[in-house]
Amino acid sequence: MNWLTENNKLVKEFSFDNQTELAEFIKVIALYADEIGHHPDFSVFKCSHIRIELSTHDTNSITQKDTDLAAFINKCYQTKD
Repeated sequence: MNWLTENNKLVKEFSFDNQTELAEFIKVIALYADEIGHHPDFSVFKCSHIRIELSTHDTNSITQKDTDLAAFINKCYQTKD
């Protein structure tokens, strides 16, 4: 599950069967992000699609924090069923 690199950010889009699944996915990521103190940017569209952008704002670049969070997000998406 590859992420694209755009403007010093890791970027990926995910789709779900419905808005409830999407909301549950966001909640899992948000709770983990609060735990580690590193937060993604979410853009929701078409009610069941999300674009996630990861970047370390302090350095305006992609760091290990971002790649680790991307791996966690991929794992959450793979186990959503």
